[in-house]
Amino acid sequence: MRRIKKIGITFGFIFLSSVFCLTIYVTGGQEAEAGVLDYDFTYATSDDTIKVGNLGDTTIFGSVLTNTGTDADSYMISLTENHPPTPIEWLIWLCYGVCGDTTLTDTTVYLDAGEWDAIFVEMCPRDTAGEASVTVTVTSIGNPALSDSLTFHLIVREEVPVTDQWGLLILISLLFVSGLYLILKRLRPVRITPPS
Repeated sequence: MRRIKKIGITFGFIFLSSVFCLTIYVTGGQEAEAGVLDYDFTYATSDDTIKVGNLGDTTIFGSVLTNTGTDADSYMISLTENHPPTPIEWLIWLCYGVCGDTTLTDTTVYLDAGEWDAIFVEMCPRDTAGEASVTVTVTSIGNPALSDSLTFHLIVREEVPVTDQWGLLILISLLFVSGLYLILKRLRPVRITPPS
């Protein structure tokens, strides 16, 4: 039994030594370089980041996330509301793929090297005028030290309804007539009396 153990240990040592020598011979004595993962991205917009909207209309802010690294990566996308607080009647969507879920504030996006995808923020002020400001932050999951963000701001002013259209029409008519009177007054002929 002892002899079998010695043969097994000796055989194992010779086998591993042979593999090591063969590896050195094949690689020419050079150490294999470990692959270095390269994560990088850009997050930008060519859209206005401040817009003025109307009650009941949906305003869309567009942006583009591009994987500029040499390796595939996933990205955490989060939406946070800033001050002033958004009026409660407003709907805000973070859109990647499908819109419509107003509760979605975080999502993950996977992009291969060189790929890009569009990210949208949609705001719909329903009944109340005001302002809303939201920030979309993108963070690399492969390298969490890489992060970028964009802030989008929507302003909706109160609509001033014309309650009396006839009153406005009368006001415009009076201004027109008084302007016409002043013009005609300047154009009246001047009387010259002959010298006596």
